[in-house]
Amino acid sequence: CFNPGLVKAIQQFTKQEVKEINADGGIHGRDLILVDRDDFEDKDETVVNVETALENKNLLAMIGVNSSTRGRVVFDRLGEKIGESKVPFITEISLNKIFDPYPSVFTMASAVDTELETVRAFIMNGGYQRPMFIGVDNDLYSFALGDGVRVVPGGPLLAGDYQVPVRDYKLEPAASQKVVDDIKGKNPDLLLMAIHSGPTALMLQQLAKAGVTAPVFVMLGRIATIQNRWKDENPPYGGDIFQMAREGVPNAYNERLRRRIWRGRNENWIFDDIKNVSNPGWAKKTCEERPNKEERKIFDGGNTRAIGRGIQYRDMLRLIVDAARSAPAKSTVVEYREHIGKRLRGFTEGRFVMKGLWQDWAFTSDRTAAGDTLIVVKPKDDDEVILSPQQYTRVAGTVQPKPVVYLSLDLINVSRIDTNDQSFDAEFYLSLKSTANDIGKDQFEFTNAYRSQSGQGRLVEIRPIHDGNSESNFPSGTKLYKVSGKFTFEPNLTSYPFDKQRLSVSFQARNTSRSFLIQPPPVDGRRAALTIDGWELEDQYVGSDRDIIPTIGRSLSERRIVPFYKFNATWVVQRVAVDYYLRVVIPLGFILLVTYFSVFLHHKRFESIMGIQVTALLSSIALYLALPKVDSDQATLSDQIFILTYAAVSFMIGLSILRENYWPDKITGGGRVVLFVQWVVFPIAAVGTAFYLITSAGGIDGLYYVRGVGTVLENAATNIRALLTT
Repeated sequence: CFNPGLVKAIQQFTKQEVKEINADGGIHGRDLILVDRDDFEDKDETVVNVETALENKNLLAMIGVNSSTRGRVVFDRLGEKIGESKVPFITEISLNKIFDPYPSVFTMASAVDTELETVRAFIMNGGYQRPMFIGVDNDLYSFALGDGVRVVPGGPLLAGDYQVPVRDYKLEPAASQKVVDDIKGKNPDLLLMAIHSGPTALMLQQLAKAGVTAPVFVMLGRIATIQNRWKDENPPYGGDIFQMAREGVPNAYNERLRRRIWRGRNENWIFDDIKNVSNPGWAKKTCEERPNKEERKIFDGGNTRAIGRGIQYRDMLRLIVDAARSAPAKSTVVEYREHIGKRLRGFTEGRFVMKGLWQDWAFTSDRTAAGDTLIVVKPKDDDEVILSPQQYTRVAGTVQPKPVVYLSLDLINVSRIDTNDQSFDAEFYLSLKSTANDIGKDQFEFTNAYRSQSGQGRLVEIRPIHDGNSESNFPSGTKLYKVSGKFTFEPNLTSYPFDKQRLSVSFQARNTSRSFLIQPPPVDGRRAALTIDGWELEDQYVGSDRDIIPTIGRSLSERRIVPFYKFNATWVVQRVAVDYYLRVVIPLGFILLVTYFSVFLHHKRFESIMGIQVTALLSSIALYLALPKVDSDQATLSDQIFILTYAAVSFMIGLSILRENYWPDKITGGGRVVLFVQWVVFPIAAVGTAFYLITSAGGIDGLYYVRGVGTVLENAATNIRALLTT
């Protein structure tokens, strides 16, 4: 009934990437052409789309198909044709067995086998003895999940195994109630549910009414969507709810995505779901209008998912193009296909990666996306979703436990923000809590702490306040430190003095052999009301990223890479420009005003006119030289404002000289033109250009960079309209 925003995001980011690729020469001089087709989750349409693409002799590669069920139909009907074509095909199919016979097919999704390894480890380490599985009766991915948990090596057998009918993501209450009644009688200690979010929300409500409170592991669906279904309906479920994390660490943003948005603030970053008017469901009354919701913001959960999917597709497109560019220049299309496939098979886990905008991409030997499967939990007594206390990571092909540190970084003070030195001072409290009680300050490293020029190491002081024992007023098990130090940052001074800066404290495990994951608190739980001299705090967040550490493998010629998680607490601050207005903008305004008034002197006072205007030019130059300089490799907005002033005054001097030539005794035609430019065009152009420079410093928010500017402009516009009306 609605086209999801992620489709629009995929189209936008891939089209932008194709434009950049072609502007950069394409693939050995050949332009890349992008064609997108939507199957609207219709398996027959999926087959038509793939078959149509394969018939194109210039087809270089394909990206897409995000359902194992539809993917099975595609490969059942077209598998032989796909294999013969050798077309690189990057899918989103999690069931790697579907495309296993075809070496040119990959998936950007993690394999279901990889996810099941994590689920089995979760069951074993949790000590569960009576797990039950509830799946969909016609979904291949659900079938595979069920097959994977029916037999857990060394673990328990299922105490119950159910397949329920789900159609159009809806579950009949009567059908689910029968399953609920049976589950209640068997007293499970874990429910494994793979029936999508909406049906899961309904069944959990029925289970709650039946008094079942066993922990639930959502294997197909999202906890956030389930919670949304519960907003106006009670009771919510009374047990812990687990889920495989599809978007990374909760309450921590993808740092690469945040930086991408930071660099492209004027781009479109909102991707709303759009009503699909061509769907016959609207005529048949099977589609329903959605209730009015708040306007979607960039970092809303649904919007960040859409952006993430779009950038993932962009990364896959870039991966294919980079592989194609490494082929010989005069290759045929078939030779390009073979080369790309061989190149992608070389991006094996632990050996090579492509650094994408979303993440570092590599494939396993099964040609599925390499990466850890994280587990999140919504505790029964809390509405927030967080990382489960125990995680599991793949090391040398095996699943090993990885601890989680619940961390809160509470800022006390920020001072001495120096853009020339690229540093700032920060003081904050650092709270740590983990099931691994030996994790403390000695296991942390602040990676962007300022290094002493005298060789005394990093300029950071960490003072213990509480060691986690229960013999104090502090919470038991929580370690507390007070940290103060000097940290580096990368200033962007293009918009100086109306600039925003990102101040970050980056941290990671000191020892790669004892790495851990970090779970920050919810956004509302870490808001700081700070007063920073000369700056205003606009936003704050916690970001996560992964470093790639290269090393030597079993032999000197073998290259190995090790992923390493890192995190950062970031504060976005806006420079207060009142002082700049008082010292620069207002004086330059008076200089331009005096220059403008000088043109109304009689032409016989030419020497006086020249004296005033030349003095204005020299005054603006002196003002610029008297200002403290910022260390920037490119012209700042302040530089542009002064250049505008120099140009305006110089232009006025030139016009005054022309006017003198055109008006020895009386005004000629040329003199009238000069007067019109001086009296009318000059003030409009000067004010308009200055207004544009200041407001463009931060896009649509530029008008309000200085307190009161927006209100002053609005009041002035109202007064002018009233005057004109009178």
